[in-house]
Amino acid sequence: MTWSHVTTQTTVIMCAVILMGTMMVGCSSAPEPQSDPSKKDIQQDSDRFFKKMGQEEGQQTPSR
Repeated sequence: MTWSHVTTQTTVIMCAVILMGTMMVGCSSAPEPQSDPSKKDIQQDSDRFFKKMGQEEGQQTPSR
């Protein structure tokens, strides 16, 4: 093997090691826990849901 091949292989291996190390550190951190939704948030979500369902129900035509 020539000196050029050795330096290329060494560079590729070093980049792979750095990339894998970075991925292991970045992926190992635990996500922050989400807070529980308030009653107001739940009420707004349910209002939006029922409004959307009502709109979709009004758009449907009877299939006969």
